[in-house]
Amino acid sequence: MIDGVYRPEALPTGLPAFRLPQFPRAVQWNGWAVERLLEITGDQIEARLTWSEDPAAEPPPDPWGF
Repeated sequence: MIDGVYRPEALPTGLPAFRLPQFPRAVQWNGWAVERLLEITGDQIEARLTWSEDPAAEPPPDPWGF
């Protein structure tokens, strides 16, 4: 998935993670869950921003590029 549209009112922010129907193999983690995972795993995982309501937050150009 190259381009996606996120609607804040449609995101399940109370859940730790969700999947998009257009990209069912990828897990989208909500910010609070990402922070918790980073606390638990330390540097064993990498967090990449795909969407934010904060206009100053800048996602990487290819967040799914591994």
